[in-house]
Amino acid sequence: MKKFLYIFLFCPLLWQAATAQDSIPVTFSQEQDTITKQRFIDRYENVFMTKVPTRHMFKLSLTFGPNYLFTVDNNALQTLFYGFGYEYKIAPAFSIGTDFKVNGGWGDKIGFSGVLDGNVYGRWYYDMKRRINQGVSVNNFTGNYVAIVGGNRWGKSDFDYQLATIGVEFGLQRRFLNNGRIEFAIGASYQRYSNNRSALQSEYTLHKANDFAIASRTSMGLAFGDWKRNRHVPMCEVLRCDENVQQQWKLFWPKIYLSSQFIQGAIGLAYERKFGSGPLSLNGQVNADYARMVSNRTPQPPGPGSNDLQIWPALQLRYYFQQKEAVRRGLGGQNLSGIYFGPHSDFVYYKSENVFSEGRQKRHLGFGAAAGFQQTLFRKAYIDLSFNASHHVLHRQPGSNRILAAIRTGFGITL
Repeated sequence: MKKFLYIFLFCPLLWQAATAQDSIPVTFSQEQDTITKQRFIDRYENVFMTKVPTRHMFKLSLTFGPNYLFTVDNNALQTLFYGFGYEYKIAPAFSIGTDFKVNGGWGDKIGFSGVLDGNVYGRWYYDMKRRINQGVSVNNFTGNYVAIVGGNRWGKSDFDYQLATIGVEFGLQRRFLNNGRIEFAIGASYQRYSNNRSALQSEYTLHKANDFAIASRTSMGLAFGDWKRNRHVPMCEVLRCDENVQQQWKLFWPKIYLSSQFIQGAIGLAYERKFGSGPLSLNGQVNADYARMVSNRTPQPPGPGSNDLQIWPALQLRYYFQQKEAVRRGLGGQNLSGIYFGPHSDFVYYKSENVFSEGRQKRHLGFGAAAGFQQTLFRKAYIDLSFNASHHVLHRQPGSNRILAAIRTGFGITL
């Protein structure tokens, strides 16, 4: 009887002890993983050399500028400037420099036309001091800037002309890897033509010797200076060459030029897709150029101004011939980067009210070949250097070329 009494008395206590919650408070904390963040910072520093001090820099550049007289047979040459320059840091946040750029091309009607640009500038890297104090940068040329720029332009079209400019410019410059450099800028400038002879005078007789212009500029190329070279740059870590990419949209970096006498803009879009896991891909792209010139008088037709439009779609079958070997050796992935070649076709639609277009080819349908080099950077940017030539198969106007060739240096972002 006593046993049953003990069980009856102690069972509720045992049940309460077994089901009771622990009264000791338990707290949880989570530490943020800094490895991924640190890896990104290290990769950024390895690419843009933000921790490498520099005071002298020589530049060899390809610069994309406005095309004043574009037509089917000279468009791809007129927008590309070849240049060299020098920049010197007089203080961590200030630099002075100079640069010279030249371009040129041949047209059927006006012969050779080209431009020589010479500029001097002073730049204020307005965020450099703050970045140095935060320990994320040192005294070098990688940064954002505001500049005062003055220069002269000597040009040749159907006659010679000279232009003096002074203005302000906002831009960003990045030096990457050991000898790479890229720069984007947009500026506003006051312009004055000597002897009242404008580059667009000719049949339009633009008497206005002074003008105000807004223009964008994209420049890329090589840089050499007093910095210590890094001989152990992890290229695949920087360029992500071992990643697999099956397709990508590409937006070509736009160019704009706005003034009271001349308006010009250019942009492009492309889409590329691989065939399975092999080194073949299909690349389709379209480039568009627009220009407008305004005159102060009314000449004979085509009228007091011009509206020029050019649309240039192209289709390429690309074979990345080094890709299989790179994958086999563990130096690359199934992606859309590397040296390529293959068949090329294009169509050019050209509509013009410009007197320089008289007798020019207004349509081009051609088949040919293309070769080039493309590299994707950080999944968000790309560089595409290409050469293509196509044979015109439509009826050819007298004096026009049968072969249309283009050398293109494209830089843009991947979507």
